[in-house]
Amino acid sequence: MKKTLIALAAVAATGAAFAQSSVTIYGKVDVSLEKANGSSAAVGDPHGSRLGFRGTEDLGGGLQAKFQLEHRFRPDTGTDAGFTPASADGKTPAVATFWNGMSTVGLAGSFGEIRLGRYYSANFLGANNKPDPFGGDGQGALRGVGMQTTTLAGFIRTANIIHYSGSFSGVNVAVSTGLKEGAAKAQNSLAVGYANGPLDVGVGTEKGVAGTLTNAYAIYDLGVAKLAFGLGNAKTAAGAKTKGLLLGATIPAGPGKVLVGFARAKNDTTTTNQKLGLGYYYPLSKRTAVEFTYGRDSKAVVKGTNKKVGGLDLTLHHNF
Repeated sequence: MKKTLIALAAVAATGAAFAQSSVTIYGKVDVSLEKANGSSAAVGDPHGSRLGFRGTEDLGGGLQAKFQLEHRFRPDTGTDAGFTPASADGKTPAVATFWNGMSTVGLAGSFGEIRLGRYYSANFLGANNKPDPFGGDGQGALRGVGMQTTTLAGFIRTANIIHYSGSFSGVNVAVSTGLKEGAAKAQNSLAVGYANGPLDVGVGTEKGVAGTLTNAYAIYDLGVAKLAFGLGNAKTAAGAKTKGLLLGATIPAGPGKVLVGFARAKNDTTTTNQKLGLGYYYPLSKRTAVEFTYGRDSKAVVKGTNKKVGGLDLTLHHNF
C-alpha cells in the first residue's frame, strides 16, 4: 500500500509539473485523382499530406516556449514528399528532407513570436500566399504564375531561419533571415500587412540566392464573395525580370465555396503566361471534404504537339 501511495504521489507531482505544457498531434491526408496540364492521369497529393507535432510550455510572465515539427509525405506511394531517388550511375545519393514542412523551436509573448529552424519566409506567409483562392495547391492554383511569376518558385521555406512575427492593433509584421552556412547569400525577407474587418492588405519582399521577389496584395470580404488582388515582381540572380498579376474570388455556395481566379506573368522580353483557375470545395464534415479544381495554363500543351490542354483534379481531404 505504501509503495502504491508513493507511486501515485509521484504521478501527481509529475502531472502538476507539466500542467502548463501541451503537445498536439495533427495532420492532413489528401489523395487526388488528377490529370495535370500536359500529363497522363495519376493518383497524387496536390495539397500536401502531413503529420505534425506542436507543443507549448508556459514559462510565466506571459512568455511561452514553442516547438513545431511537420513531416510531409505522399499517401499514394507512402514516400517522403521531399525524397529524391539516387541517380542511375550511383554518383548522386538519395536525399530527403524529413521535416520538410517545418522544424522550429521558439519563444512567444506580447512582443510577438520568434522561431528558429526551418520555416516559411516572412514574405511567403505575409504576402505571397495571401490572394490565391486555391492556396497555391491543385490544378487551379494561381500563386506560381501571378505571385511567384513562374521564375522563383523556391521562395517558400527557408533553412537556418530566424523568423519574427507580431501583430499590433491590426498591423502584422514579419521579418526572417536564413543564415548563409555555405550559401552564396543569406535569404532575407520582410512583410507588413494590415487587417481590419473585411479588409486585408499588405506587401512583402525577399532576396536570396535565387534572386529578388516582391509581392503586394489586397483582399476584401463583401460577404457574398471574398475578392483578392495580387502583384508579383521577380528578378532572378541572372537578371531576368518578370511581372505577375493575380485576380481571385471565393464565393460561398451552400455549405461549400466556389473558387475562381486568373493569373498572368510577363517577362522583360515578349513571353506571357496566363492561367485560369476554377474549383469547388465541399465539406462532408468538420474534418473531411472533397474538392475539385481545374486549371488552364497558356503554356501547357500536349506532349509532342502545340495543342493547348487543361488540368483537373478531384481530391478527398481528411484533417485530424
